[in-house]
Amino acid sequence: MTSSDQVIQGAGFTIKSSKFDFFFGRVTSTPTNTRRSLDNLRDLRTLGIDEASGGKEKLLEIFAEGLNAPEVEGDRKINEYGANISRKVELRGGEKPGAIVVRYFYPEGDLDVNPQITSIVPLIYQ
Repeated sequence: MTSSDQVIQGAGFTIKSSKFDFFFGRVTSTPTNTRRSLDNLRDLRTLGIDEASGGKEKLLEIFAEGLNAPEVEGDRKINEYGANISRKVELRGGEKPGAIVVRYFYPEGDLDVNPQITSIVPLIYQ
């Protein structure tokens, strides 16, 4: 396990530390992933979340808050590996209001275990 793949234990969830590379614009593996990573960086900054000023800690707070946020209707996916549940956390205080959809993965579909954060989708409201 490389240092970038360390698992961070959050308040009720886990996340691989390498996910923050994707969230903050440092992934360059493919043109699509590079674009998505840079889009995340831009959108998070628009929402007032900047890595240089506590952005990682702010995301960890959002992930914890999201555990009790409303589930995104029709976005639950269950397969042989487990259940993916998306929850939307509303945000204010950035350049523009918006939300972050947090995707939580529950291995083997066990909703009693702490989920893993698999991805985020920043939403900017116009």
